[in-house]
Amino acid sequence: MNSELLIKDLLKQEENEQLEFKEVVRKDAIGKTICGFLNNNGGQLLIGVTNNKEIRGVDDADKICTDIELYLLEEIVPEAPVMVSVEIYKDKKLLLLKVWEGSKQPYIFKGSIYYRRSDKTIQASSREISELIHKRQETEIHWERQAALGVKLEDLDIEELEKTFETMRFDLKLKSEKFEPREFLSHYGLYQDGNFTNAAVLLFANHPTRFIPQARVRIAFLTKGKTGDVYEDDRLLEGNIFKNRIAILDFFDKHLHLRRKFDYNDWTREDDYEIPMKALREGVMNSLVHREYSSPSSALSILVYPDKVEISNTGKSPYKQKELLKSHLSMPYNPDIAHIVFLRGLIEKIGRGTIMIADECKIAGLKAPVWDIGHQTVKLTFFRDIKTEGVVEGVVEGAIEGAIEGAFKGATKGVKEKLTKLLKAIVIYEGKRVPDYTLITDLKGSSMERYIRQLRDGGLIEYKGDASHTGGYYLTGYMNRLLDAYDLLYRYKISKEELDIVKMLAMGLVLSDISKKLNLRVSSIEKVIASLKSKFNASNSTQLIKILSDVKLI
Repeated sequence: MNSELLIKDLLKQEENEQLEFKEVVRKDAIGKTICGFLNNNGGQLLIGVTNNKEIRGVDDADKICTDIELYLLEEIVPEAPVMVSVEIYKDKKLLLLKVWEGSKQPYIFKGSIYYRRSDKTIQASSREISELIHKRQETEIHWERQAALGVKLEDLDIEELEKTFETMRFDLKLKSEKFEPREFLSHYGLYQDGNFTNAAVLLFANHPTRFIPQARVRIAFLTKGKTGDVYEDDRLLEGNIFKNRIAILDFFDKHLHLRRKFDYNDWTREDDYEIPMKALREGVMNSLVHREYSSPSSALSILVYPDKVEISNTGKSPYKQKELLKSHLSMPYNPDIAHIVFLRGLIEKIGRGTIMIADECKIAGLKAPVWDIGHQTVKLTFFRDIKTEGVVEGVVEGAIEGAIEGAFKGATKGVKEKLTKLLKAIVIYEGKRVPDYTLITDLKGSSMERYIRQLRDGGLIEYKGDASHTGGYYLTGYMNRLLDAYDLLYRYKISKEELDIVKMLAMGLVLSDISKKLNLRVSSIEKVIASLKSKFNASNSTQLIKILSDVKLI
């Protein structure tokens, strides 16, 4: 959801226990409101909007955004994760502050405890303070805060701890700038009364399943067999949250297809996975962070099917699918874990992750992802698009057909059609093996090896990898250059004659010589050059030659 839609959604609402509007930036008032949100159920504060919802905007919003973040970090005790962002609405910059319900209530701002009653921020009464303290005591016995017995400092991944410390150093209020594991973990409630907590183990232990067996993660790649699904690659991960994240993303890298994408702003080709990696990363981190680890039967599985990817975990969601696709406040099941991962920058802004996932899939042209919310489980399903029809643009079709015609002049029409179909699949999904391309193209396996060999002999594809079960097929440099050149020719409607003019300029010919060779007037050649410079945003002929040379058009 972009800024316009997000703010529009907030403006439809009236101020309430979890939403407030402010016209101007006043740090003291902001601190009181955020403190009140932390001591209640969390909330959102939108600055630059009057009580009547008139948009005034915030001057120098980017600088103020950073100032407020640091101010709240210093003035609110204990430390809490506050997300401050600059949002654009009707060409004006607004500030949006979001906080979860605090896990260490009561929170204090400048010596006072504030609370939310309806749409007002007030100083908490003695009864409310007593309730907050009681809630804090209940929170302290939450499973992630309980001691993980038998865990020693040497059981922790010191390298991961140091990496976290370096990433978050500017957020810390530690007594020393020198890294000291116990002090660092104590600061975030992960080391209490001489014991490391369950959350500390899940985040930083070298082998967390020694102490919490249900922390394992299953990842598997399934294909369709004659009698049902076949597990081709099935693994159990037993690392900490950060190590498991890397292993899962590497698994996606192995088993998901790449799609070609050309960036016409900087003339480079940027590939992404068939399911956007940004969306997958967020889905994975949500499952790792919000999983209910306390149950001995807790589970998290990530299954890659030919037509979908399922991420399932034990846990509860306070929201239904429709609510997840609107601006909402995140309610982390494991606030200590969520706090560390948020500060590490590994999950999206508070309440925005599910929206981003849906937006990324929409941009990629995929079917909308589905969240299946059960009583004790949450399953996120991404849908794949493994067929080539409708994916390859006409320009790429032309490049492929041109390459096949050039490399296999004597082949029959039927063979050329099959080679074209296979090459299309490799263009879209590079790095896969014969079984994958058999599934994608529906070509018979008995002939697939022969077609692969012909494309290799024709200089259009090559095999990369140390062994047959670890490598895959990729386009050659020649085929990549051909595709990019065809793409540019099509996109900018460049004729062969126009290219010939630039080639001759590159050879050092003057306009009169080019005129004689191509039988064109000098004035016509000058118009062509001016048009090309405009298309490619080139300031002069030298820059134009370099651009077309860089993308292998001349």
